[in-house]
Amino acid sequence: MNILLTGGNGFIGKNFIEKYGSKYNIFAPSSHEVDLMQIRQVSDYFKDKHFDVVIHAAGKSDGYYGSEKQADNLVMFKNVQYESILHGVKKLLVIGDAADFDRSRPLDGVPETEFGKSIPQDAYGLGRYLITMLASKDKISTVLRFFTVYGKYCDVASSKTMELTARGVTGKKNAVIERDRTFGAVYVDDAVKIIAAFADNDFEKGEYNIASDTPLSLSFVAKTAKRLAKKDGREINVSILDETEDNIYTGSVEKLMSVMPKLRFTSHATALKQVYEHLKKHKSQAKPKEAGKQ
Repeated sequence: MNILLTGGNGFIGKNFIEKYGSKYNIFAPSSHEVDLMQIRQVSDYFKDKHFDVVIHAAGKSDGYYGSEKQADNLVMFKNVQYESILHGVKKLLVIGDAADFDRSRPLDGVPETEFGKSIPQDAYGLGRYLITMLASKDKISTVLRFFTVYGKYCDVASSKTMELTARGVTGKKNAVIERDRTFGAVYVDDAVKIIAAFADNDFEKGEYNIASDTPLSLSFVAKTAKRLAKKDGREINVSILDETEDNIYTGSVEKLMSVMPKLRFTSHATALKQVYEHLKKHKSQAKPKEAGKQ
């Protein structure tokens, strides 16, 4: 199977290539090879190639770039979507996130049918909303809506889960959680397994919430990091300023489980331990990336 993977140098892209590079014939051009903002470059790359599946994981996050650049995500998707349809691609898997829901309210087990009932007011969320809308208009696109992913290669500056875990490795003793939060977080090993399943199988096109069946709270991450660090002779102190857990960010996975009934998620305790052990071996990844580097 020939797969075009955009964003191959990003967090999820790196993990997908590492896990499935020997199973699929993966094309993952860098931004220097193909500027997804330029339709001519995207068109030239599609020429003389036959992609069975396109996995669109490229994008600019709201936490890393200014809001004025969020329209870039929309342009990149539209260029990839247009060329995929033009060249007969069977499946376009769009790696999205729950920003396409209105995040001004708690998302407590929200189902896919809630999409569109409230339009996001922030620039990033509106951009993701429009991408989901455009994807719904063709016959090849499926949006995989992740409610946070964590794991190796994730920048610790972009994830509180990664930051807290990294503190147990780096020896930075004091950490502050402004407010406890609960996420439908997915371990990256499970995330890429789900993406591969959608590449392999003819599941119904549309939107799918991708969230763990057991939500993850920041307080649990902090306790786990403290326990793992203590075993290694290190102490970290975590202060939670607001311990209420009503800041919820989870989605219903009933639709996902209907097409993948045998799916089993890695427990967060096991996943966090694996992340911790990985960071111990690769301590450079326990530090935030420099601005602009992927």
